[in-house]
Amino acid sequence: FLLFLAFFALAGCDNPENDAKGTITVIVVNYEKEEVFNGEISFREGDTLLGLLQEHEEIQMGGREESYGFYITTICDINAEDYPETFWQIDVNGLSSLVGISDIPLKDKDEIKFSLINW
Repeated sequence: FLLFLAFFALAGCDNPENDAKGTITVIVVNYEKEEVFNGEISFREGDTLLGLLQEHEEIQMGGREESYGFYITTICDINAEDYPETFWQIDVNGLSSLVGISDIPLKDKDEIKFSLINW
């Protein structure tokens, strides 16, 4: 009986694979409309889109906090401030996001696209 109980106790222990909550697909398109990143990123409970992309080795999102939220300047070493009158457009599942990156929830299987475009 104790062996049986120990098995179930260990089965419930934290396992990194059990922590996974989902994956998102992230696409980054530069000013010349070329795809410079397309990949899946896993996330866990408590992660934020902004945090994931700031820490991602290839994406390394940069920017600054403004009164209305985080303003994205750099993605994949491409700085929007190097191109006149441009910004990073965010599309979620093919639709233009109505909120900034700080307010986009992580949902399993979502596709999030960042495109450097003119105002």
